[in-house]
Amino acid sequence: CTLLGAGRGREMEYFQQLEDNDGVRWTWHTFPPKPGKDKGASNGAMFMPDMVVPLACVITPLKSRTPTPTITGVPNKCKQCGAVSNSFCRLDFSGRCWTCPFCRTRNDLNCQPDSITPDFQQGVSTVEYVLPRAATPPPVFIYIIDVATSPGELEGEKDALLQSLTRLPPDSLVGLITLGQHVTVWETGTEGSRSIVFTGDPKTNTYTQDKVREYLGVKRGKTGQGVEGKILIPASEAEIAIQSIMEDLQPDPWAIPQRTRAQRATGASLEVAVAIAELLAGHDGKVTHHGRIMLFLSGPCTRGPGRVVSLSEEETLRSHSDIKDGQAPHMAKATEFGKDIAVRLRDIGFALDLFMISLDQVGLLEVSEAVVYTGGYILSSDTFHSPVFKNSIQKMFERLPDRGTNNMFFDVVLEVQTSSETKIAGCIGPCKSLGKVNPCVSSKVEVGEAGTCAWSTSVMDQNTSFAVVFDAEEEGSGPSTGNRLVQFITSFVDCNGVKRLRVTTACQQIAKSSHKTVMNAVYAFDQLTAATVIGRMAAKYMEQSGNTLSPVLRWVDRLLIKFVQKFATYNVGDADSLQLAQQYSLFPQFMYHLRRSEFLQVFNSSVDETVFFRSCLYRETVPQCVVMLQPSLMAYDYGVADPSPVLLDSKSIKFDNILLCDTYFDIIIHHGRTIAEWRDMKYQDQPEYAAFNQQLEAPHRDMARVLETRFPVPKITICDQYGSQARYLLYKLNPSDTNSNNVGQEIQVWEWRVSRNKR
Repeated sequence: CTLLGAGRGREMEYFQQLEDNDGVRWTWHTFPPKPGKDKGASNGAMFMPDMVVPLACVITPLKSRTPTPTITGVPNKCKQCGAVSNSFCRLDFSGRCWTCPFCRTRNDLNCQPDSITPDFQQGVSTVEYVLPRAATPPPVFIYIIDVATSPGELEGEKDALLQSLTRLPPDSLVGLITLGQHVTVWETGTEGSRSIVFTGDPKTNTYTQDKVREYLGVKRGKTGQGVEGKILIPASEAEIAIQSIMEDLQPDPWAIPQRTRAQRATGASLEVAVAIAELLAGHDGKVTHHGRIMLFLSGPCTRGPGRVVSLSEEETLRSHSDIKDGQAPHMAKATEFGKDIAVRLRDIGFALDLFMISLDQVGLLEVSEAVVYTGGYILSSDTFHSPVFKNSIQKMFERLPDRGTNNMFFDVVLEVQTSSETKIAGCIGPCKSLGKVNPCVSSKVEVGEAGTCAWSTSVMDQNTSFAVVFDAEEEGSGPSTGNRLVQFITSFVDCNGVKRLRVTTACQQIAKSSHKTVMNAVYAFDQLTAATVIGRMAAKYMEQSGNTLSPVLRWVDRLLIKFVQKFATYNVGDADSLQLAQQYSLFPQFMYHLRRSEFLQVFNSSVDETVFFRSCLYRETVPQCVVMLQPSLMAYDYGVADPSPVLLDSKSIKFDNILLCDTYFDIIIHHGRTIAEWRDMKYQDQPEYAAFNQQLEAPHRDMARVLETRFPVPKITICDQYGSQARYLLYKLNPSDTNSNNVGQEIQVWEWRVSRNKR
């Protein structure tokens, strides 16, 4: 395609500024009313509106925003639709009322003209309320440590646990459970740290709340009676008690016969941990505490509820082909167990974090709903001693300078309100539907968590984002010109136990038509957000289709063809005449990389890896998601001050350059052959080669800037051309120079054809 126009940098800056202001990025910043019925817009079909890319936004509800107007008190809410007062309301001081811009209902006004609160002030789109209510008890952190592992890895678990303890809020409650063939709950609040052992016996049905209460000796009564101070103690006191336990903690003593796996009662440990969290509720069952259950795991569950594989190593863990062929005998029961745990966690406002290290799988798919849709984190590494794991743990518990608390918020509810010409099709993110229905909800289109205007998640951070997809109403059911209003209402509890409400109200102009002459207006289309939304929709469709690739690829191809047909200019029969306007020119490129990404192409990825990749795509912001879809590749040339972006192609590899490749999950610094030889001869240490030294240091400085904001911390690979680890870069590049098309010349990539047919 020929790129038209200039100033893409200004366009990206404009969209980034909008995101910095309110944490919202739109696929379309002006969108027409629906001209009629859309093919494929019915329930269960893959959604593709007349504009091809749907009207959608990626919202980061709690994005750091300075300054954010703050009001102490209860917000003004419309008595008809529940929308919160905002700068688009009409004020009538003589009648002492305000008119809701969403449903036109008049509501009582409780302020004077000289004391207008920030929510009514023009130009204020985001307001945060501090709600006047009793502070919520401090958060709870329950650690589950896997002792069915090697002594070295157990030491890594201990270090990570003790490291994180120092970063918790001092008044937060901390508990410790160890996991092996049996499950051990430690009474850290008693002298000598007495322990209670649960056998994890496969014959035992489940560890219900009543059973756990009986075993722990906890009586029914007031909130937390017998749990707080006995099993859960303040972090300020827990460090010494847990450190004492860690000093004596040894790997599981049970012998492991040859060609068998360690006995690991993962499911039983989760049941016990969730039951302890449930015991914090009052006698009436009202939830009072929120928190996280952090599971350190070094292998699959082989014992008790949630088992994903047998003890014999002759049975392998399920692969994608096994699942498709119905050869995963433990999957259905284990998945049902994971869903039950997820429901219990959401009911009490807890999240499950999974920190896994293994060269094999650990059964992430079966508990994915309990992790992903409660807002939990997934960290995956080869060892607990790796920098990836250690640095990620540090970033997980970092403190926010603008709030002075840890970067985690609990009991989060996101509610969306729209004006009459816009309907909510669904949401894709680390959340679950609350089943709240109002006139804003579309009855024709369903995408992701649909059929509701409100979603919940147990825990989130400042960078957690949600993709909300909308469906424009047909002409006649709403105004054909004017403005479209959308309001995002997010309630949450911070680490200090303060209940807050953040309200963001967005307004965009409704386009008069969908013709390209209207939609080619500057800044109408955000390609990065569109790629993110389509990527999430495609990944969600893959999940719903049982990872059947062909229908999803056909949907992506059909979408791209319709997109080019609608917005490109061309002469029929002349391929060289095809032209896309500047704001559309990158979108086909993103779709190309989406087709070959690990979010759709599950070949060469384990089941657990696929779940991990998609969970990151569902929760990250637009810039990070774009890097996942299309890795960035920067070239550092000798004697050139600034790096330059280059194509993801093997032709970008040169003897005298350094490449920095960021795939989000990995960062690779690749030295050309000549650069590697000069470096090994220590040219960079000689004053006359200062420029070469700068060339060597520049990619490391840029990588350090990326690491400051990236979570989980990516794996770092530093390699040389033709070295063994250069394969990590070549895997991401288009193989232009191969043994099949450059015979007799310098070959960058050796390739061979892989047959997927079973023999």
